[in-house]
Amino acid sequence: MRIVKRRRWLWLWLVLGGAVVPALVSLFVPLPEDDFARWSVQSLRVLDRSGIVLREFPNDRDGRGEWKELHAIAPFLRLATVAVEDRRFYFHPGIDPVAIARSLVDNVRALRFRSGGSTLTQQVVRNVYHRPRTVASKILEMWDALRLERTLTKDEILGQYLNRAPYGNQLFGVEAASRWYFGKPACDVSLAEAAFLAALPNAPTALNPRRSPAPALARQRNVLKRLLDQHLIVREEYDRAIAQPIQIIPPEAHFKAPHVAEMVEGMGDAIGGGSVRTAIDYPLQEQVQWIMRGHLKKLRARNVHNAAAVVLENRTGEIRVLVGSADFFDSTHHGQVNGATARRQPGSAIKPFMYALTLELGLTPATLLADIPTAIPEHHGDYVPENYDRHFHGPVRLRTALACSYNVPAVRALQRIGKSIFLEKLKDVGFSGLDQDAEFYGYGLTLGNADISLLEITTAYMSFANGGMWKASMLIPGTGTPRNGHRVYDETAAYLITDILKDEVARRPAFGGNFRFPFPCAVKTGTTKDYRDNWTVGYTKRYTIGVWVGNFDGEQMRGVSGVSGAGPIFTDIVTYLHTPPYGQPPGEFPVPGHLHRQPVCGVSGKLPTPLCEKTIDEWFIDGKAPVEHCEVHQQFDVRLVDGREGKRTYQVFPPEYRLWAASEGVAAPPPGARRVSTDSRGGGGVGRLSIVSPSGGEYFKIDPVLRREYQKIRVAGFIPRGVTGVILRINGREEIPFGAAGVEWQLEKGVFRFQLCGYAERNLLVSAPVVINVE
Repeated sequence: MRIVKRRRWLWLWLVLGGAVVPALVSLFVPLPEDDFARWSVQSLRVLDRSGIVLREFPNDRDGRGEWKELHAIAPFLRLATVAVEDRRFYFHPGIDPVAIARSLVDNVRALRFRSGGSTLTQQVVRNVYHRPRTVASKILEMWDALRLERTLTKDEILGQYLNRAPYGNQLFGVEAASRWYFGKPACDVSLAEAAFLAALPNAPTALNPRRSPAPALARQRNVLKRLLDQHLIVREEYDRAIAQPIQIIPPEAHFKAPHVAEMVEGMGDAIGGGSVRTAIDYPLQEQVQWIMRGHLKKLRARNVHNAAAVVLENRTGEIRVLVGSADFFDSTHHGQVNGATARRQPGSAIKPFMYALTLELGLTPATLLADIPTAIPEHHGDYVPENYDRHFHGPVRLRTALACSYNVPAVRALQRIGKSIFLEKLKDVGFSGLDQDAEFYGYGLTLGNADISLLEITTAYMSFANGGMWKASMLIPGTGTPRNGHRVYDETAAYLITDILKDEVARRPAFGGNFRFPFPCAVKTGTTKDYRDNWTVGYTKRYTIGVWVGNFDGEQMRGVSGVSGAGPIFTDIVTYLHTPPYGQPPGEFPVPGHLHRQPVCGVSGKLPTPLCEKTIDEWFIDGKAPVEHCEVHQQFDVRLVDGREGKRTYQVFPPEYRLWAASEGVAAPPPGARRVSTDSRGGGGVGRLSIVSPSGGEYFKIDPVLRREYQKIRVAGFIPRGVTGVILRINGREEIPFGAAGVEWQLEKGVFRFQLCGYAERNLLVSAPVVINVE
């Protein structure tokens, strides 16, 4: 019987030994270090180019966090955390028997669970393994805490806690909490702020300072008292911390440039986690947003509720501004739609890409295009384009057709090059969404009937600013297509488009005094039918800017075009970009080689004769300048009113313009009139000395905000061959030397009379006067 009992005890000791000994041995086996890797709590933080946090997205635990080494966390924050969470942290082996005993007594007395006596080490284990809250899990947690103490040093464990502890509002770690609550890194918090943060992990939901700050502030005072009682701070520090108010920044401050942040998050694995620095200039982005909102407030009565804007830096292709809507949080007007990437019809803003192609294929800015009633047969019927002003303008030079955005000449120009060629060119400049064939779009392609995005068209316009070189726009520097890009237009064609789009004189017949800049700026507008979308896109030597105005639900605006809708927003943005303190006026666009200026008749676009009333200096690619003289201006022998014979000059257009000329009341030679045979070169004579710009009767207004030195106009004129010593005479008194390039004149209030005076073979020539008003 004794032998049996001894065997039972022997088996019992063997079983106990087999269980206890391995468990004791396991205490000396470190936990896997990979379980405590720093990247496991990284969240995505989107920054602007200077490091301003635009938005922070939760990590895979649905929280926000950024890892910081212990030395990058304020000492007060480390002291406060240890003081309130585990005062014997540096003395126990991972579990604290004193704290466990105290918690047992407290729980028994309260007849409910009040505290668990967990050390910082145990809390790190809990935050890593996320076990269910059971007795067995608690025992395992204590066991792993003992093992963790043999895996990491005390400071490493403290660093793990400070980077993993929950601080409410889906915040994990003190760095994320400090930036979220105080807008500063954890290394810069004060003693009062450190105590406030150290108080939160005890009960992050109950102590949520955004929901109810009073409990969190009470807990903060308790933390400060413990620091004082444990002689970790002195009385003066305690008093200052108690007196310091806790200023928590509002939650909307964490949603800067929301459309940009969403675009970055949508890049997924391509960017990874952690902090992603974008090319956005947030102070500039904020300024653009205020400009947009100010103008939209004025347009609200005309049923305009939204806008979007993009600013690109031409040299790098980096996106400096991307505002997707007027207000991201305006659900009534669909503010969360990203107007920079949404696809809409661009209207006439697409025309420069077609005209640049025609310039490459042989046309010139002086080429005449017919703006007359037109019907083009297509498979679904005749295509009949109309101009925005519902008027036909007869023979117009390509420069005028593009600058004034006439539709009929654009369609007739497209006929010359073909729809398929134009469609392929649009794909080449980045309009990747054009996935139908040319017949699907038809001739309306050059009038903007295909859906594109604001970001796409702004990027495409940047090709003109960069001399015909296309490059991808970049939200994150160094990503996407290589910066050198590829050539999409010849540099001479690109410059000619630029020169036309910055020509204030050429666009004046259609746009009046709109888009006047104190520096070189190329600009184009676009308006779709029924006023559903309007655009203004343009560029200087340094920036390319695109603006869209409309409603995301497609509701019509009331008579708002690109000039009155997107145009003023564009003007304010481009002016701000190039005005101190933000920027400086841009330089002139560089003129490429193989271009020269040559006088042509302002009506026919051919070499002028003495009969041409108005001549202009036009740019031509070498070898493509006109060689024929004007045949529109013809002189006839006619019988004058008094019955005498005399000579009179008429405009005689080719047959296709006869009906248009008759409808416009253009005088025609009387029947039987005999054309005077003259040398087309003028028989050695000279044309008329004349002022080309400004036109007589024009009104100019001085901007009270813009600096005066930027408020100038260019006075341009035609100087016939052989005329020398030309001066510009103003009001019969002031005289300014005048050359082929004209002169810039500073605007002053008053009425001014301009005349050109010069000499031809010792004979004084005086131009017809031009009178303008300046208010």
